[in-house]
Amino acid sequence: MRLATFITKNMEDILRQWEIFARSIQPIEGEMNKVQLRDHAEAMLKVIAIDLATPQTDRESIRKSEGKDPKADELTAAHRHAGERLHAGFSIKLMVSEYRALRSSVLRLWLQSSQIDSETEVGDIIRFNEAIDQALAESVENFAQLVAESQDTFLGILGHDLRAPLQSVSLGATYLMRSPDADGKLIQLGARMYNSAMRMGEMLDALLDYTRIRIGGGLAILLRPTDLALVCAQLIEEFLASNPGRLIRSTVVGDCSGSWDGGRIGQVYQNLIGNALQYSAADSAIEIAMQGTAENVVFSICNQGNPIPAAEQRNVFAPMRRHVSAQPEDAFRSKNLGLGLYIASQVVVAHNGSIDLRSSEAEGTVFTVTLPKSADKK
Repeated sequence: MRLATFITKNMEDILRQWEIFARSIQPIEGEMNKVQLRDHAEAMLKVIAIDLATPQTDRESIRKSEGKDPKADELTAAHRHAGERLHAGFSIKLMVSEYRALRSSVLRLWLQSSQIDSETEVGDIIRFNEAIDQALAESVENFAQLVAESQDTFLGILGHDLRAPLQSVSLGATYLMRSPDADGKLIQLGARMYNSAMRMGEMLDALLDYTRIRIGGGLAILLRPTDLALVCAQLIEEFLASNPGRLIRSTVVGDCSGSWDGGRIGQVYQNLIGNALQYSAADSAIEIAMQGTAENVVFSICNQGNPIPAAEQRNVFAPMRRHVSAQPEDAFRSKNLGLGLYIASQVVVAHNGSIDLRSSEAEGTVFTVTLPKSADKK
């Protein structure tokens, strides 16, 4: 008996075995009924059976090998299956084991009732395994995506809810610094608390930007007439005040005014300059060069720290990653979440600009940003 026919005729037995296995592995607190345990197995098996009964053309074989099988209803069912199993408390490992059990149940029952004696039936096994693998891949992909979305939502809520207590800490620190009754120790304590609160605020801002990008699809920008040379100069002053002894040199050529979100572009400067200071020697200079043309403003920030290995450069703008130079412990001493370069790149993208990296022993590490003077141009 061909495998497609066997699946259709023995659907109830196959589903019963799926149900028994799913019940045995469901979370302890789970009380799933028969329909929930069987979930989308029947829909997947029906489409797999139709697929097996349909001659597989060379073109379909190629498309399936590329993950583009036109008979994709079982993938839709697999997609939904992942969501319902996640909601029921299944881990991804338990969900994968369901597919393993389904595969073994179908093939074991079929082999018990039939004898494999033709190349066609061997082909049925191959095609069945392909279909199960494809459905499994769809379920795993959607399960992972749903978990990531849930985590992003949690981070966004956490970042938002932490703002109120942080504001209270900041106000208390300000009171200690300015209280007429405070002695030198209390003023010093208040200053440390205030600086810590400011760093925490910056981290929360980065976290909220990250979740907005992940959940909302991008950063909102408010375009206004802005002079980037002025924005950069103000931030350089702030960095020099908080990093005494460091040298930051800046050169500006041409008109650097245009239509941007000044606050967001300030984040780009802040993240790139802060990154340059963090990963360069204390006695080295940070070089900032800015040039305005009729269409664009291009600025670069260069430091002479250890070059970023070529293998790491492609991922430098990815979230939650940071370049660790000579000492691995640098990652643990870092005062940020590793989101700065990612957020900087997203701000540039929101302005239809580009950001590039070059890093070598001879040249140092250079980040170059190109921004059109009007954000609707590219």
